Amino acid sequence: MAILLASTDFWEDMEVWSSGLQEAMPEMDVRVYPDEGDVNDIEYAVVWKHPRGILTRYPNLKAILSLGAGVDHVISDPELPDELPIVRLVDKKLTHEMILHSLHWVLHFHSDQYLYRIQQQSREWIQQSSVQSEDRTIGIMGLGNIGKAIGDSLINLDFKVIGWGASPKSSLGAIEYYYGQEQLSGFLSQTDILINVLPLTENTKDILTKTELSYLPKGSFIINIGRGGIINENDLLSILDTRHIAAAALDVFAEEPLPENNSLWDHPSVYVTPHIAGQSNPSSAAKTIAENIRLIEMGESPYPIYSLNSGY
Repeated sequence: MAILLASTDFWEDMEVWSSGLQEAMPEMDVRVYPDEGDVNDIEYAVVWKHPRGILTRYPNLKAILSLGAGVDHVISDPELPDELPIVRLVDKKLTHEMILHSLHWVLHFHSDQYLYRIQQQSREWIQQSSVQSEDRTIGIMGLGNIGKAIGDSLINLDFKVIGWGASPKSSLGAIEYYYGQEQLSGFLSQTDILINVLPLTENTKDILTKTELSYLPKGSFIINIGRGGIINENDLLSILDTRHIAAAALDVFAEEPLPENNSLWDHPSVYVTPHIAGQSNPSSAAKTIAENIRLIEMGESPYPIYSLNSGY
């Protein structure tokens, strides 16, 4: 039995990933594409932006596992084998990185650091009035594993946290939850700092246009660590120009890498980072991937499996 590692994006880390997986699963032969050996040996493909079409080469493939939280890079392959489980990566280290990234920008906006930076450039010494964390409402779109963990961390810092998702949820503790299109405006109207952690699906694409963004209170902030394409970028630029939204920290974009001529680069109220909010940790993620492969070998279901119906 063999595991194939394939990526067009992580080449500099393939040795680290390969070593991590081999250590986690010494009973398996870990191979790195294109050094695949006998294609009949390959039973698991662990991928990130793999070369399109290669997964049809392995007749004994049992599952496709993602090296990251998203699977857009897998399902966009037009030659994807049918009826194979696609396993997303939910890893504690990745989740921790997403929490830290979110906390960084929440605190940056909450404590007026964005404004003090502008004042510094103008040599202005103006002390802004502070807002207590319990008086600041953080709204999280997408209350899955990562969104819930971010919310819990913010509650521990005494922020008020509310959430929104496509369908009803329970067991969210102190997070007040809204769901469905009919409750979106009520959720947004209470949100001082919006964190998007939604996956990109047919139902979430362009879910935040100028209409929805206008529901946010004047002077609010946006942090996008979910997927590009959920927030209409032209509408966001338009509403930033009116200063209805004070600033936005964007880590994901409709087109990546972000084109050099995209206006988001130059907008004074936009902070751009190159999709680094939740980078996978090879050592930790390899153990999570190994656990899922062992579950499959025992005839059990790995977690979480991508659902075609829900789109994530």
